[in-house]
Amino acid sequence: MRALIAGGGMGGLMTALALRESGVFDRIDVFEQTPMPSTAGAGLNIPPNGARLCRWLGVDLDGGDPRGPDGAIDGGRAAILDATRMIWDDNSVSRRPLDHNTAANDNAGFHHMHRLDLLMCLYKRVFEFAPESGVNCPIQVHMAKRLADVSQDENAVTVTFSDGTTETGDLLVGADGVNSQVLEAVWPGVSNKRWTEVTVYRGLVPKDKVATARKLDGSPLDHNPIDSSSMDSRDHPYAQSMTYWVRGHELLNVWLAYYEPNSEEFEGDEGDWFPVEHEEMLGNMSKAFGDDPRLGDVLALASLIERPTKWGLYDRDALENWTEGRVCLLGDAAHPMLPTYGQGAAQAFEDAAALGKCFELHGADIYSALLHYERVRYYRATRFQFASKFLFKHLEPEDSPQRRQILKALDERDYPVFDHTERAGSDDSWIYAFDARNIGDKLPIKKLGPWDFRSREIALDARKQVARSLWKPEKPLTGDRPVTREELAQHATFDDCWVVIRGNVYDFTEWKDHHPGGPFVARMYGGKDATAEFGDFHSPLAERHMEHFCVGPLVGAPAERAGDAVEVEPART
Repeated sequence: MRALIAGGGMGGLMTALALRESGVFDRIDVFEQTPMPSTAGAGLNIPPNGARLCRWLGVDLDGGDPRGPDGAIDGGRAAILDATRMIWDDNSVSRRPLDHNTAANDNAGFHHMHRLDLLMCLYKRVFEFAPESGVNCPIQVHMAKRLADVSQDENAVTVTFSDGTTETGDLLVGADGVNSQVLEAVWPGVSNKRWTEVTVYRGLVPKDKVATARKLDGSPLDHNPIDSSSMDSRDHPYAQSMTYWVRGHELLNVWLAYYEPNSEEFEGDEGDWFPVEHEEMLGNMSKAFGDDPRLGDVLALASLIERPTKWGLYDRDALENWTEGRVCLLGDAAHPMLPTYGQGAAQAFEDAAALGKCFELHGADIYSALLHYERVRYYRATRFQFASKFLFKHLEPEDSPQRRQILKALDERDYPVFDHTERAGSDDSWIYAFDARNIGDKLPIKKLGPWDFRSREIALDARKQVARSLWKPEKPLTGDRPVTREELAQHATFDDCWVVIRGNVYDFTEWKDHHPGGPFVARMYGGKDATAEFGDFHSPLAERHMEHFCVGPLVGAPAERAGDAVEVEPART
């Protein structure tokens, strides 16, 4: 069989390696739209759940020369950091060691990398299986091939490129990023962007400049990164500064974000980036941090960034499905997420590993393999996608007592390792010790839900505790009053909030203050359809509970499953 992969980035290259590992394919072709590997971006993190998959596929994340030339096809040249530091608003510091071993006990580790270095170590491994190497199932990478159209029948899938050429194979994987052409060709118009009200500056600073860094008044930094092998975070209600070392500690990645309600300058190039002047960057970060005592360090590091870039962050709803016939989506094409969780690359790697294992299990049965892939990956990836939206402080509601009670029952960490805020859940094994290769030995009956990564004993006990904490209104709604779209529009604020889920209208106005997930949904979906954020993986308990808040069917909504009552599972907060 022949596999076609749209996208020669991180997800596409890992997918090529994983599909080859399955032993099912005779040939794999990767089509990248750019003429050369993109250098867009700066630093990223490959956490243990992604790093163990790289090790499995022979991708060397940290074996290259950190002082080698930029863009060298080499080992990944990662920086292995000791700890995370939170620099609080009074300039005090908390420090926590990074658990490179995790509950998996395999020392997979956290690998902080320049994005280009990660691409180059992936290309290095892929090129070892080039056609000229003479290996079975060669991998061929084709540059400057922008996908324009997709067609398929029961026997094959054909892609047409913007240069007029076509290619035909047995499988097409859309790993072509947030602006996926595969998504638009196969699922036109289903994915809508939403401005997050966050603008980001990114860039790199050489180590020698960090060592001599001074505040703008000439005084030394309060907390210079040169003194610490750590990821440092400074969080503000309307801004954030994060720094960490990449390329073997030769470069410091600087990531700056601030609240910006106006998205006008990004509307023409959603998802893209462009160069920015230091003067603008320093001015906006000064406004964002105000009189915060950490501002001096933030501006000092920002002023040293070489060739800074500016990004507008957009969010997209979860898709209802990732597969259609012989086509599937993967990585950012399937579940684009904000960078707040540090899981974007890792989730693409998990997709790739699971997809390869599904073909290893089902062989040439493409339809079973793709269905299995979607069912084992959908919940986990969209959970990170959903959670990543609320780690910006202007979107994240305060933890309610109910939310803390549920998190305590689950003992589940629902925030990234670099966040030192004390919360009820602390078990991060579901994040970092997870192994995406474990897909089971048969096709799951339905999409795996939020409890399936835990033991049945823990899951049942947690459900019992959660059930006791669910709040109910004194006068439950009956769910039989039709709601017009005009009436729905009158309940579209955070304090007066109705939302639509699978054709039914639910009143979140009181409910949001008593359930951990309620404020999130009310803040982003008042008066709107929130079906995409709920999915198809909820327990009968959750569905029965949601009935208490159902106003009635939305007039004109799709009839299919209009009577269903669907509620966000308590673990999804």
